[in-house]
Amino acid sequence: MKSRTVFALLAGAAVGTVLGILLAPDKGEETRKKVKKTTEDCIDKVKERLSNIKKENDENVEESEK
Repeated sequence: MKSRTVFALLAGAAVGTVLGILLAPDKGEETRKKVKKTTEDCIDKVKERLSNIKKENDENVEESEK
């Protein structure tokens, strides 16, 4: 449940950021660069969070097996 909440918050932040960038009055090329950078940053954050969740899950499984 907790991981779903974190994921939902990250997804909401990503969508809000992208919409903010798309609505900003910049040239198309600059906007595309910003969207690409923001998307890459969000993907990295999601991958990091998923890795942490997997690590926590593995630790919990190991602990429960003792």
